[in-house]
Amino acid sequence: MAVLPFADRRRPVLLGHRGLPKVADGNTRASFRAAIEAGLDGIETDVQRTKDGVLVIHHDFVVGLRLIADMTFDELKEQRPEILSLQELLELLEPHENFLINLELKSIPGMEDGRAHELADAVAGWPGRGRVWISSYDPVALLKVREHRPEIPLAYLFRVYDTGRMAELLGLEAVHPEFRLLTEERVARWHKKGLAVGTWTVNEAEVAWRVAAMGADVLMGDDAEVLKQAR
Repeated sequence: MAVLPFADRRRPVLLGHRGLPKVADGNTRASFRAAIEAGLDGIETDVQRTKDGVLVIHHDFVVGLRLIADMTFDELKEQRPEILSLQELLELLEPHENFLINLELKSIPGMEDGRAHELADAVAGWPGRGRVWISSYDPVALLKVREHRPEIPLAYLFRVYDTGRMAELLGLEAVHPEFRLLTEERVARWHKKGLAVGTWTVNEAEVAWRVAAMGADVLMGDDAEVLKQAR
C-alpha cells in the first residue's frame, strides 16, 4: 500500500476545507494562504477538468448554467477570474514544505475524459508529491489512479450511508466519511483494517472534540480555531 503523508504527524491532522472559507472565499488563493497563516497542517480542495484539459480548483461541476467539463479554461476564467489551475495551486504551496494537500477528484462514474490519469500524473510529477493524497466519491476514478500511479495514497469519500468497505475492496489507504457517520466502533473497525480515517466538515468545537476522541486521524473544517479545539 502507498504511504499516507500524515503517517508520522501529530494527530489529529487539521485541514482547512477549501482553504479557510471563514476568512476568504473557498478554493481561492486568499483562502489557501489563510490556512497556511493559521498554522493548519494542510488543506482539502477540489479538482475539476476543463474541456481543453486544464485541471482547475473548483467545487461544483457547474459554473453558471454550464458544466466545467464543457468549458475551455479561458471561458471559465471569464466567469470566475479568481479560479486557480492545479498547477497554480501547487506553485503556491510548493515553498511550504510541511503543508499537506488532500486533492478531491471531482468525477462522475463512467466519465471518460482522462482526469484521473492526468491528476495522478500531475501529482507524481510534483516535487512535493510526498505530502499529497487523492480522494474521491467515485470508486472507478480511484481505481484508475491506483492502476496508473500505485504510489499515490488514496481515500474513499462517502456520506449518508457507511460504504467504507469499498476502500477495503479497492485496497485504499483511507476512508473519508462525513462526520455524522463516525462512531467509536466504526473508527476502530476501519483502523483494524489498516485504514486511516478523515472526516468533514467539522465546524463546531463539540464535534471536533468528539470525533478526535473517537480516534479520527484527519479533521477537515472551515474554521481554524474550531479545528484546533480537537487538540
